[in-house]
Amino acid sequence: MLYGTMEENEILAAYHAGRRRHMKQFPSNISFRYPWRSYQKRILDELDHHLKNRHLHLVAPPGSGKTVLGLEVMLRVNGPTFIVAPTLTIKNQWADRFRDLFLQTGELPEWVSTNLKKPAFVTITTYQALHSLYKADDGTGADDGTEEGVAEGLHSRESGEGQVSGSGTEREESPEAEEIRDTGEAGSIMEALNRLSFTTLILDEAHHLRSSWWKSTLHFRSGLRQPTVIALTATPPYDVQQTEWQRYIELCGPIDAEISVPELVRESELCPHQDYVYLSVPEKEEYEPLHKFRTSVRELRQELLQHAVLRESVESHPWIAETEKHMEEILSTPSCYSSMVIYLKAIGHPEWERSASVLGVEGETVPALSDEWLEELLTWLLYKEERMDTGREEFAELRRRLKGMGAVEKRKVYLRSTPEFDKMFVQSVSKLRSIQNIVSFEQSVLKENLRMVILTDYIRKEAFPKKNGDGKLPSRLGVVPIFEILRLRSDGDLALGILTGSLVVLPVSAMPLVRVEAEKAGVPLDCKPLPHDDRYVTAELKDSDRSALVAVITKVFSQGGIKVLVGTAALLGEGWDAPCINSLIMASYVGSFMLSNQMRGRAIRTEKGNADKTAAIWHLACLDTAQEEGGRDLDSLGRRFRSLVGLAVHRETIETGIGRMDTLMDKYTAEAIEAKNQETFDRARNRHLLHERWKKAVVLHDHMTEELVADGRQVPRPYYFAHTIKGLLIWGGIVFSTLLLDTLLTPEVLFGDCPFWMKLLLAMLVGIIPAGRPVFKGISMYVKHQSLESSIREVGQVVYETLYHMKLLEPEPNKHRIQAEDNGGTVVCWMEGGTTQEKTLFLNSLQQVLEPVKNPRYLLYRESRSGLLTRKDFHALPEPIDRKKEDAERFAALWRKKIGPAELVYTRTTEGRKILLTARLKAMSARFSDKSERISAWR
Repeated sequence: MLYGTMEENEILAAYHAGRRRHMKQFPSNISFRYPWRSYQKRILDELDHHLKNRHLHLVAPPGSGKTVLGLEVMLRVNGPTFIVAPTLTIKNQWADRFRDLFLQTGELPEWVSTNLKKPAFVTITTYQALHSLYKADDGTGADDGTEEGVAEGLHSRESGEGQVSGSGTEREESPEAEEIRDTGEAGSIMEALNRLSFTTLILDEAHHLRSSWWKSTLHFRSGLRQPTVIALTATPPYDVQQTEWQRYIELCGPIDAEISVPELVRESELCPHQDYVYLSVPEKEEYEPLHKFRTSVRELRQELLQHAVLRESVESHPWIAETEKHMEEILSTPSCYSSMVIYLKAIGHPEWERSASVLGVEGETVPALSDEWLEELLTWLLYKEERMDTGREEFAELRRRLKGMGAVEKRKVYLRSTPEFDKMFVQSVSKLRSIQNIVSFEQSVLKENLRMVILTDYIRKEAFPKKNGDGKLPSRLGVVPIFEILRLRSDGDLALGILTGSLVVLPVSAMPLVRVEAEKAGVPLDCKPLPHDDRYVTAELKDSDRSALVAVITKVFSQGGIKVLVGTAALLGEGWDAPCINSLIMASYVGSFMLSNQMRGRAIRTEKGNADKTAAIWHLACLDTAQEEGGRDLDSLGRRFRSLVGLAVHRETIETGIGRMDTLMDKYTAEAIEAKNQETFDRARNRHLLHERWKKAVVLHDHMTEELVADGRQVPRPYYFAHTIKGLLIWGGIVFSTLLLDTLLTPEVLFGDCPFWMKLLLAMLVGIIPAGRPVFKGISMYVKHQSLESSIREVGQVVYETLYHMKLLEPEPNKHRIQAEDNGGTVVCWMEGGTTQEKTLFLNSLQQVLEPVKNPRYLLYRESRSGLLTRKDFHALPEPIDRKKEDAERFAALWRKKIGPAELVYTRTTEGRKILLTARLKAMSARFSDKSERISAWR
């Protein structure tokens, strides 16, 4: 609902009058000054439905107007409101947006407060300030919320580096002035807050809440009387542990509505953009220790195949010697048992066949002894198995050798790569060369229009040369190393700068613009020449002037005085707004969806007056060419892409997932990587086509939906040929028997008047009656499962109908509810209609059916014989269906109807556990193969 407007003096009079009579509602003439965007109107039109349970949890990308929506919902709820934001910057944005876009006045009225020490009808504060209130009130004193350091904690966990100031890690903001440390003051503030009786609680970007801040916010909410909770975020913590996710949902509630990136591009609120992945291999000096390590592993592997004590220990292990007696133990750690059987097979010991056959596992099911399985075996025998005599000198020597190689960390053996080598790939100096190549390329394409930001995690001031002319190249990734390699390799035409919370470096060429903007903003400048290069100056930073100086540098950057700005993800990742950015290099270690999405969001905003703007977002990965999957760094990049929405590289679709980037190769070689990078540059050179590509992709569909992408080999197919062959055999047998009997009883049939073909036709008709059912069943199965997508649809229908009968899904089953597509070897499945929660439940359940069996209470067992070969398939029942027998039986009955014969096995009996172990051993043999993947796509 939109309200009329008033003259500013009338509004102010109403505000102050309301303040004097102790406000219970907002003044009646406050309204949003602009028309609502279509997606905002959609949310507001559905608001009554969402607020039936006094709750709205909205997910929307940066730049979508979440703050404005939150303020409008606040007005419609129409009561005292408490707003909590993650940082001082964002807290102030709430006040500014309300003043400029709703109140349309020059100053905030008395009944709006941005200081927790002086609460009012509308109080805007930060999670840190609220937490300090509760810490002071209980007398334990305020802490600095270290674990909630927005970027710091995430980066240190991902990169493995400590939070050491000398490393250049920085926090986004310093502790705020309204932090409360006095118990008496805290008590007074609590009383004032209680008197205001807040009816609306707005939680902005609540994904920042980790532990202590979450507890304080939850405590505050529980003290309110039936509040309406409005939770707004761009980045729900999808990739955290389940306990953290449950904690997040406990505070914010389930997600009610989502505004998607394609909607915003369609409405020209975000610019057309494209992600690019630039690959590298380690420098020779970096790779040399890993090459030496792998040579040592190969030598050790050969020795272990001849190791008499290891052989003796495995063959005499109770699990091998008396397999039947130890089924329960084996089932608890099947991978350990599998590693012993695989080792025995590798050394040619005959016992492996007996151990496998006891469980019904055929020889071809047992995989070869890979380094993965050898890691499993050695970790188990040397560090976990209590029954092993690991004190023997031979084992002690083996442990010493592994430690000397660097192959042991935290009592786990690593033979493919170690955490230290993984860290080397993540922080590889080759990424500095990648950045240099990308900057040169973007400069050649965009020329004077280049506005690039490079975000990384650590400052590393120690990388500055000690004196002029010191040409030593940087050896680690960080702000200063990136600046230095670009400074050393540029021809002087690159306007390069640094912006962090503790270090600012500006090009001398930009200083006239800087001084003009600083004078306008009233910011004092204290600049000194960079000791080793007089083309640059450093600006001294004071906490009181920092935000103003950031604004000055942002304006200079927008005007082209600086073309490439290197900064930290902590400072620039959130709250910093520079719509002119058209190229972003994410040189951050972090794979976290939350922080990655915030960084990426800086580049994809539209810029006023620049309708042709497009943005390129560059991601870096250093590959381990010795590993089929490319190594840990590429795997981390895959985690990042699970929730980053964008255009697929080779098709007009909008989706998440690393698969859309076409980075997978059959074999990673230096030559293949170089060719892939050149292909990436060729695509990026055509960025002018992005407007048209986005336009085509957006008009094809109208909403984002969750999908499951699976390898075609994972999809259960029916054994319809068994039905067909059975029917044909019955039919043929009856025809032959009829003709034979007729000939024996009436020999003249061959010479009589009745034609032989008529006798044959009659016999065939008689045979159809008993043979018709299996033949029809076979034909029916073939029709319903003639393609991969039709098969996965049928499996999806089994899952969906079972969940529907359990009243876990609301929309009634129909043939259009489950959709699928075949993407040439992979198959995509999704559910039409339903809530986000229902779609998640369905896809999680379907994924559990398709993936290797773990430890379900019930599973389906299918067997098919073809000549001398027997095919065995096992499928776990989804966890929600797995809990009760009647649900499991309904699932099995639907499976038999739509897929084909299958036996329902209860795995908690002795026989059931044996079948489960067989299923898990089969799953172990496939554990390193491709798994299904959850993505979101524009449908």
